[in-house]
Amino acid sequence: MPPTERYAHGHDPQVLTVGRINLDFYASELGVHMREAKTFVASVGGSPTNIAMVAQRLGVRAAVLTATGDDLAGELVRQQLTDAGVDVRWVHTIPGAPTSMAILAQPSPDEGERQFFRLGPADSLMTSTHAAGLPWHELDIVLLSGDAMASGTTPAIIPDLSATARRHGIEVWWDLDLRPSSWASPDSYGSAVHPALLKADVVIGTEEEFAALLCLGEPTRSELLKAVSDLDLPRVVLKLGPDGIMLITEGVEETTVPSVSANPVCTVGGGDATAGSLVAARLSGWSWQDSLELAMRVAGYTVEQPYCSDGFPTMSQLGAREASPTVSVT
Repeated sequence: MPPTERYAHGHDPQVLTVGRINLDFYASELGVHMREAKTFVASVGGSPTNIAMVAQRLGVRAAVLTATGDDLAGELVRQQLTDAGVDVRWVHTIPGAPTSMAILAQPSPDEGERQFFRLGPADSLMTSTHAAGLPWHELDIVLLSGDAMASGTTPAIIPDLSATARRHGIEVWWDLDLRPSSWASPDSYGSAVHPALLKADVVIGTEEEFAALLCLGEPTRSELLKAVSDLDLPRVVLKLGPDGIMLITEGVEETTVPSVSANPVCTVGGGDATAGSLVAARLSGWSWQDSLELAMRVAGYTVEQPYCSDGFPTMSQLGAREASPTVSVT
C-alpha cells in the first residue's frame, strides 16, 4: 500500500528532523525581481522543516526539533506545521530570540532571489534541555542539518543527538543544507560539518555542497565523485540537479536515476522534496532504487508548483498508480 494509507494520528513520529525553521515570504507574482514584487505569500520553510513536511505528506509520521521566537512569526509557522500534520511537540519557543525569516522572489524558474533574516535566530539557540523527552524508542530516522552547525548553541547538542540515536539503533541521516550566508567562508562550513558526519548512515547533498564540505573549490564532476567515493560513509546520495540523483554505497556508485521531465515554476523546494521522499520511501520499506525514483517524481512535481512547501505533494496528488513502485510496501 502507498505510505499515505499507513498514517495514523496519535502515534509518535518515525522521523525527527533537526535544525532551521523559517517564515518565508514569497513574492506572489512569478517572473518578477524582488524590487518589482507587490504582494507576498507566507509559508513555513527551512530545509529540515521542509523535509519533515514532505515525509508527512507522503504518509510518514514526522516531527521537528527546532525553535521559534515568542513572536507572531513563530505562531504562524507553528500553526502551518500543525495544519500539515507535523508533530510540533519539539518546536520550542525561546523568548528574546526572533523567528528566522526570509524573503524570496522567482524572476525565472531557474533564477531565485532570496534574503535571510537570521540574526541570532531562535533555532540556533537550542540546548540539551530542548532535546529532553524525545521519543527515542519510537524513532527510526533522525535527520540532521548541516546548517544547524553554523552558529549559536545548537551545534553543541548535535553530537549528542547523533550518539543517542545510534545507541537506540536509529539511523542517522544528514542533509548537508549549505546556506552560504550562514558561514564566514566555505572552509568554515567544511571544518564544522565534515567531522560531524562521523558514523552517519546516509548523507544527502548537491555537488556544490559536497565540494564545500571537502574544501575542493570548483572540482570537475569526476574529481568530486572520486573525493566523495573516498569518504568513509555507508551511503551518499548525490543530487545532480537536472541530471538526476546518484547513490554511492560504501564508496561505489550503485545507481543513478535521471530526473523526470518537468516544467519548473519554482525550484527552491526540489532538494528538500528529494530528501523527504527518500525518508518516506525507506521508512515504508521501499528499495533504494524505488526510493530514488520516487524522489525524482516528487521533486519534479514540487518544482512545478509555486512557493516551495506549499507545493509538496501527497501520494494521491502524484497519482498513486503511476508513482508507486510495483514492489509491496509494508
